[in-house]
Amino acid sequence: MRGSKDTASRTNRKLVRPGSEIYSRIIEVLEKLGGKVMESNLLEELRKRGFDVSLPELRNMLMKLEIRDKVRVLSLDEERRVVELLVRLRGPEKA
Repeated sequence: MRGSKDTASRTNRKLVRPGSEIYSRIIEVLEKLGGKVMESNLLEELRKRGFDVSLPELRNMLMKLEIRDKVRVLSLDEERRVVELLVRLRGPEKA
């Protein structure tokens, strides 16, 4: 019965594939959290939203977003990084 339990838990998680919606979700999470967040907090928030992503996968995605001038990643030390949003998905809200 173990196989059926594994299958059930996998269907609840969103798998990350190249070209998937995760890139826009990363931008959305950064917007929600004020535009600047610790990498570990970003990873935790993505997992809460159902994306099954590892730290190396997240770093790879952040590198691609950084190349496209969407985010900036700053190293505080060997383990801790700050991710800063450089663009917004939505336009400025009108008062």
